[in-house]
Amino acid sequence: MIIQDSMTANVLMTGRLAPGRAGESRRVVHVFEVDAAGSSPVVLARCGETLPRTHVEWLAPGVGMPCESCLGLAGADLPRSPLSELGV
Repeated sequence: MIIQDSMTANVLMTGRLAPGRAGESRRVVHVFEVDAAGSSPVVLARCGETLPRTHVEWLAPGVGMPCESCLGLAGADLPRSPLSELGV
């Protein structure tokens, strides 16, 4: 039996303001949790920054200067177990 979850999947993506939308110092790369099926005109970064979806340049992870707040909060929702990371 196949059970389909009624909730849409959220995808973690990285992006920044597109060229020409702001000065280079404001074009830091934010982490967004985007609804895969959503069509909202704005996206909310982990740090709280709200950007118009049409003004975002989507990037591969590791590209560009990261937003320090987004980077610090990127894995905040994942449980961490130092012992399992060490193989214990």
